[in-house]
Amino acid sequence: MRGERQQDDAAQRRQAAEDEAKGLKKRAGAAAVERADAEAQMWQKTEAAATARGKVTAAEKAAAESRVRAGAAERARADAAEVEQHWAEQVKQEEKARTVAATVVTERTGDETAAKKRVGEASATLTAAKAEVTRCTQGADAAAKKLEAAEAEVKERKKQAKAAADELAVAEAEVTRCTKEAEAAAAAHREAEASLAAQASAEEEAQKQAKQAADAAEAAVQKWAAEVTQAKKEVVALGEKATKRQEEVEAEEGTRRKAEAAVRQWAEAVTSAGQAVEVAQDALQTRTAEFTAATQARQGAEQALEERAKAQAAAEQQVTQAVAEKGAQEEAKAKALQEVAKSEAEASVQSRAEKTARDEAAAAAQERQRASRDEAAALAGAAAATKRAGEATGQTGQTGRTAQTGQTEQAGQTEQAGQTEQSAEQEKPGRLKRFTKAFGLTNLKKMGDPGDTVILRGTAPSGAAARAAATDGHHAPAFGTPDQQIFESLHNVGITGLGLTGDLRGLSSAMGTKKDAQGADAHQADKDKKGKSAGALTNTTMLAGDGMKVGGAAATKSGIVEGVTAAGEGVGVTTGIFSVGIAGRESRALYLTSRKRDALIEHSLKDVKAVRTRTLQTVLNRLGEVNTELVEKATAESGSQDGPTAEELKALADSRAEMGNLRRELREHLASSQQYAIHKQNNKIIKRAVNLGGNVVRTAGGILVVTALAGTLATPAAPAVGATGAAILGGLAAYKGGKGGYKRAEAVRHPNKWRRTTMAQGDTEFAEAGEEKQGSRWRAALESVKVTKPIDQGERQLMAQEIYALAAGPAVPVGRNVPDDIRREARGLLLDLKCDPARRHENAQEWSDSLNDPEQQGDWEKYIAKQLAS
Repeated sequence: MRGERQQDDAAQRRQAAEDEAKGLKKRAGAAAVERADAEAQMWQKTEAAATARGKVTAAEKAAAESRVRAGAAERARADAAEVEQHWAEQVKQEEKARTVAATVVTERTGDETAAKKRVGEASATLTAAKAEVTRCTQGADAAAKKLEAAEAEVKERKKQAKAAADELAVAEAEVTRCTKEAEAAAAAHREAEASLAAQASAEEEAQKQAKQAADAAEAAVQKWAAEVTQAKKEVVALGEKATKRQEEVEAEEGTRRKAEAAVRQWAEAVTSAGQAVEVAQDALQTRTAEFTAATQARQGAEQALEERAKAQAAAEQQVTQAVAEKGAQEEAKAKALQEVAKSEAEASVQSRAEKTARDEAAAAAQERQRASRDEAAALAGAAAATKRAGEATGQTGQTGRTAQTGQTEQAGQTEQAGQTEQSAEQEKPGRLKRFTKAFGLTNLKKMGDPGDTVILRGTAPSGAAARAAATDGHHAPAFGTPDQQIFESLHNVGITGLGLTGDLRGLSSAMGTKKDAQGADAHQADKDKKGKSAGALTNTTMLAGDGMKVGGAAATKSGIVEGVTAAGEGVGVTTGIFSVGIAGRESRALYLTSRKRDALIEHSLKDVKAVRTRTLQTVLNRLGEVNTELVEKATAESGSQDGPTAEELKALADSRAEMGNLRRELREHLASSQQYAIHKQNNKIIKRAVNLGGNVVRTAGGILVVTALAGTLATPAAPAVGATGAAILGGLAAYKGGKGGYKRAEAVRHPNKWRRTTMAQGDTEFAEAGEEKQGSRWRAALESVKVTKPIDQGERQLMAQEIYALAAGPAVPVGRNVPDDIRREARGLLLDLKCDPARRHENAQEWSDSLNDPEQQGDWEKYIAKQLAS
């Protein structure tokens, strides 16, 4: 009884210690949250104080600048007043000068008018003289023409007189000739008459001839007498005519002399008029020069007047500008003084805000120190309580072992034998566990999957093609024999059976999960209920198809044709059924993965680069150190009545600047994790799409097999389509297997490549990676083919650890120094990765508490790693 009481007391002490440790851990978590809140408050208040200090500095600077502007405005106003006075005097002077210039313009205008009048008179005189010259020239021309006409007429008259004289001479010569002829005729007449008198006695004929000659001579005398008379008349007429012509010549000579006199007179008049023109031109030139000078003088006077007017206007404009400038400077001065008052008021307000913010920051720093002390005390108490619970557990065992002290030696030997048997029983399950782990369903399936893939994607499709090519007994297939088909199908049956067993066990485990279960197990159970049930149905269909393959091969070997056909149709149907099922699952997975990827892209950090320059824990540790420095500086400022000094402000600003850089590095790590998650989803979409395509092709192959065996469609396309689907799915399986082998080899060759960068669960310190010890290529090659060996620490695990480190609560050592806003961003990434409270069957507070529980760090990291892969 005493031993039992001691055991009960020890159990009660252990339970009390465990309860106390649990309560203290909860208190430590609450204190850690308070510490984180105080740190966030301190960061906000120091930022507010820094902002207020900046505003104070800016306001004081603005006030100083406004004072400078006010002084400058006052000086400018005084300068403007002086300028106004100067230009006002200048306006008066220019007004006087303009009046004088206006008088000069009037005088010069009068002179110009008089000169213009004289120019007009000289121009009129010149015009008259030119007109006289023209008249005289015209008269001279007319006289010259008359002289020329008179001379021509004289010449003509002389010519006519000479012609008349010539005619008279001719007439006189004709008179002379006629006289001579008359005299000759008279002589002839006398001779005729004499002859006639002489021939009076002559014969009558001779008398007649003499008579005729006398008559002819008398007629000639009369003729020539008439001609002489006529010639004399003509001589008289011509003499009169010649006299008349001579008289006309003399008359024309008089006219010519008169014309010559007139020409001389008009020439003299032209000369005189030309001289008058020259005199008039000289006078006009003189008057024109006088007018030009007067005009220039008038223009000069007007220009001077205009310049004076412009000078006066400019001076008046300067006065106006000076007045406006003086008014503007007065307004500027008033505005600057208002800005001085406003800036001083702003500086006063911001100074008070700065003091308030610094006081609040100091209070937050003190609160942080208090929360840190409470957290440390609670953790120490929890450690002590845990230790006491352990001691109580040890005491309970010791009490049980020594409860029979004082009994017989046989009893002691019996107890020792029982302990030996119990020890043996404890060791035996350990060995069984290792054996079942090495040769359990999961590992057996992993070991058989490569062969199953080779059969399904390689030998089975090629064997089917070979059998299809064999049309008779003379062309028996050398490949794809019934024995080979039976072996392959039995292997498929075994692997599919292992898969079906695993799905059923997983489904059973998921169905057996408690309804009030929470966390990653609850989420996994929900996923298994859907995934394992669909997998069980698919594997059942595949198992039936594999069984039909075995039956078909056996029937072929036995020569049962009906059995071969039935088995072939069954295999085609089952292939189509499970391919359609897999295709449906892949389609849904594609849709969900695309939504997940889109959410990750939408919420990704775009204001920082996705880089990882330093180890995350190094950044977090330095952030904690800077945070502690900031707490000390903020606390020190609270004790000063005069406010922080310039050195203190600079030190505080330096700490804040460094903290800002460290915060940026944390966000860069988070952005890198986001990009990795997006990359994983993109890869998953590609693989799901390829798998979907392969199963669609495989479904078509199954349909073609059924139609071909049923005789509906005789075509060799079924083996070809099946081979195509197998090639697609086989390529995808080969890619997955090769990628897994490469990762296992990399883990050997470069063990530090994806080394953990944060503290693990239970760690209190973090050690940087030392010099990397690379494994040999041979060992890496061996490791790559160990399909049952999981990758304990790869890129996905590293990313999950860093995401958790940034999302963990302040009570978790790894998340102790994460700023609250970055923690919220990291938790947003968890929501995008479908690690949300609803899927874990938790409310928001429970979800936050689980992230703040140090004992759940490992579970959370594994959970996030799974979600990155899903």
